[in-house]
Amino acid sequence: MSQLLEKQQTESDQLLPRLFRNRTVDYTLMVLGALVAAFGAYTYWVPSDWVLAGLSAAWYLGSWIVGGVLLTAGFGMYGASIRDRAGYWTAGAIVSFVLGTLCLAGAVVAAVLLII
Repeated sequence: MSQLLEKQQTESDQLLPRLFRNRTVDYTLMVLGALVAAFGAYTYWVPSDWVLAGLSAAWYLGSWIVGGVLLTAGFGMYGASIRDRAGYWTAGAIVSFVLGTLCLAGAVVAAVLLII
C-alpha cells in the first residue's frame, strides 16, 4: 500500500508538461519584441525634424503593444524552458515570468492609452 501511494506522489510532482526544445523561438520573439518596442520609443522621443517624426500616436502606441506582446510570449516560453530543463522553479525562470508579466502590463497600458 505504501508503494502505491509513493508512486502516485512521484507522478504528481511534475505539474507542467515538459518542453524540451531549442530556444531559438524564444530568443527570436524577444529580439523582435525589443526591436518593435524600440521603434515605438524612437517615434515617440525623436525630434520633429528627424525621419519618421511626423507619425501619429497610433504608431508608437501600436509598436509598444505589439512589442510587449512579443516580449511576453518570448519571456514566457523562455521561463517555461528553464523550468522544464531544471525540473523545478529556479530564479531565472521566475525572473523571466516576472519580466513577461511586466511586458504584458506595459502592452495593456499602451492599449488603454490608444483607446482613450
